[in-house]
Amino acid sequence: MGSRLSVDNALLLNRTAGELRAVLVQGGLPTSFYVERNRDRGIVGNIYKGRVVRIVPGMQAAFVELGLDRAGFLYVGDVAAARMVSGVEESAGSVDPESTLDPVGLAAGPLPSWQESRNLDLAVAEGPDAESTVGVPSQLSSPASQDPEVSFGAPGGDRERRPRRIQEVLRSGQEIVVQVRKEALGSKGPRLTTSLSVPGRFLVYVPGGDKVGVSRRITDEEERERLRDLVEGHQRQGEGFIVRTACEGVDEDILVADMQYLRQVWTSIEANGRSEDAPGLLHQELDLALRATRDMVSEEIRRVVVDDAEDERRIAEFMARFMPRVGGYLELYQDPTPMLEAAGVERVLQRVLRRRVHLPSGGYLVVEKTEALTSIDVNSGRYVSGANLEETTLKVNLEAVDALLYQLRLRDIGGLIIIDFIDMEVEQSRSQVEAALEAGLARDPARSSFLPISEFGLVEMTRRRVREDIASNLQVECRLCDGSGRLKSRETVAYEVLREIARNVSPDKSKVQELSVRCEPSVAAHLRSCEEEALSDLAEALGSPVDVVAESSFHRERFTVSFQVKGRQGV
Repeated sequence: MGSRLSVDNALLLNRTAGELRAVLVQGGLPTSFYVERNRDRGIVGNIYKGRVVRIVPGMQAAFVELGLDRAGFLYVGDVAAARMVSGVEESAGSVDPESTLDPVGLAAGPLPSWQESRNLDLAVAEGPDAESTVGVPSQLSSPASQDPEVSFGAPGGDRERRPRRIQEVLRSGQEIVVQVRKEALGSKGPRLTTSLSVPGRFLVYVPGGDKVGVSRRITDEEERERLRDLVEGHQRQGEGFIVRTACEGVDEDILVADMQYLRQVWTSIEANGRSEDAPGLLHQELDLALRATRDMVSEEIRRVVVDDAEDERRIAEFMARFMPRVGGYLELYQDPTPMLEAAGVERVLQRVLRRRVHLPSGGYLVVEKTEALTSIDVNSGRYVSGANLEETTLKVNLEAVDALLYQLRLRDIGGLIIIDFIDMEVEQSRSQVEAALEAGLARDPARSSFLPISEFGLVEMTRRRVREDIASNLQVECRLCDGSGRLKSRETVAYEVLREIARNVSPDKSKVQELSVRCEPSVAAHLRSCEEEALSDLAEALGSPVDVVAESSFHRERFTVSFQVKGRQGV
């Protein structure tokens, strides 16, 4: 029997050659799961010097060449204004400063001098645009609330706003500096923003800003004011900061060190911007090991266990430089039993790709992903223990809420989600399910929203999606079913074979010498055993026997019909 690794709240980093798996364990269960491979590193948070290759007025967007496989997509609302009255827009109040693995842009202010040189534009439009501010996904944000996640002192005054059109803001061939906001999803290229930001352990640096925002997750007013005063006391002209939740209780010298580090990073980006030709990478976000350490270690998560010596060395150096207070949290796992297996989470991760999720009562969920949305169907299964139908239905639906919220986070499912609950007749039951869903989403790190249960028992909800979900990262479409998840039955294929043979029946029987069918073994067996009479009739019509050959290399829906005719061979 292998050894056991006792973990309650910890970040586990498991390395297998070029693949790293990061698992956040809370309460003994994995709650977040990320995979990154050396050959396929994520690009969210990367800053590029790009070139506009196409303006699409009908979409109010532009395609920007980044030097990647696909051009990036830049919507007009993600193009920051060149001049802003207050540096950070009023709408920045809705920004979430917690960049869990996915730091992206905040509102930008006036152009730094290096961006004005060499005909390089961050943006050319005048006047502020509320849509130019984009959110940062949070490990600790409250998606059920519509309150802003960041508080910025006194808001600016009323300002004239006018809609901008993409053809007025950008032009083909123009060089711009952009940051990746979302990974490429499906057939879509990565989504971009010109509002740049650089995340650190405690702060987010906003070049060109002039405000200091504080995460609303820091609720103590005295602490909020202390942190704002500390940052403002060391703030320089032309820069803004967001105080992250991890800042709570942090001393002044640590904050100043984080500010200095972020300034150094921005200086490096500026230098790369002057020297790099477009398209080119100016700044690459940290890899998963360092990113997870930076964003997930907290007062609740005080343990980082890594099973690779090189990763342990890099993380130790990173902690010593940027997280000196948590250096003792790092452990190197050296037992021969695989770490995730010893921690008891491997079996949970192995089930993360299954369609069916079982509930304690005997009910179950069926999770299906389509191009447009993810559907979650709730079924009562074998559970019949309630006093009446309504009680049974309510119990299964409440269990389903807990299970589906856990699956959304563990599988990193985003976009449009449709939940089909078991129908409830009593309004109070529906209200209980809605309340449980709202409370659970409030604890979810990804922002989301949902509509009340419809008369058909459906809940429509959205959950912020920055990258493909874990299933898309770990699976590819089946070459047999072409992604449909289903194959034709052997009976269906057998009848297709019979119809194909019939098409080759010639009125002149003297022309056909023989006919051969090659098909998948189960189809061949069905033809021989169940359709023997039909084959005999066709053979008589052809004036030649029909030979059925089983081909183990054929998949279910593939078959060939070959016939020999005097003087030539046909297929």
